[in-house]
Amino acid sequence: MTKSNLRQTIGLPVAIAFSMAALTSARANLLVNGDFETGTYAGWNVFDQAGGSGTWFLDTPGTTSPLAGFATAPNGAGGNFYAVTDQTGPGCHVLLQSFTLASGGLVNLSWQMFVNSQDGSFNPGDLNYNTVPSEYGRVDLLTGAAAPFSTAGVDVLNTFYAGNDPQGSNPNPYAPYSFNVNLPAGTYQIRFAEVDNQSFFNMGVDNVSVNEVPEPAGWQIGSLAFAGLIWRFRMMRKH
Repeated sequence: MTKSNLRQTIGLPVAIAFSMAALTSARANLLVNGDFETGTYAGWNVFDQAGGSGTWFLDTPGTTSPLAGFATAPNGAGGNFYAVTDQTGPGCHVLLQSFTLASGGLVNLSWQMFVNSQDGSFNPGDLNYNTVPSEYGRVDLLTGAAAPFSTAGVDVLNTFYAGNDPQGSNPNPYAPYSFNVNLPAGTYQIRFAEVDNQSFFNMGVDNVSVNEVPEPAGWQIGSLAFAGLIWRFRMMRKH
């Protein structure tokens, strides 16, 4: 096979592959400071139930938890900072951020997380440390108007996680999470929360992103089809 024939044989499939990659690529992160690398909670809001112990902290990966001193996940998520809860007594803690979709469509929500409970999982479903026993973490997609601690059905659109990672494996490593959700245009909130009234509890979060997944444009689909026909015609001529 000559170099000219080789270029004809592989050139169009390569072009098609690059076009497909462009079709499936996501847009920019709709969240601010999703990796916490500002060293602050810029873009985020932290809420702690009144009267409880502890809060969300910005910590350095690979160290022990800020208050209780429990081992946490090694630096598997990358970067210099991540968000983690810690406490010395019962409490309930929420970390959330709003995002707005100008037009509806498919949205990808992803993050990395570990959840270490020192006393198993007790999950009554609410976010109130006065409900005993209660010891679990959760990740929710909320309406834009939902109150930080609400677990009402009208406020919670999706619950992606509820519980804790295996107790016998503490400290648990970071686990990746990724979900696609179809949403109409509007404002929403992503919430990371935990409630604990049994023992120490550490919920670590990093690399949070919300991305619109673009639909293939008509001209791109047409270009791919046309390129495929030309490539097929050239291959038929060789035989």
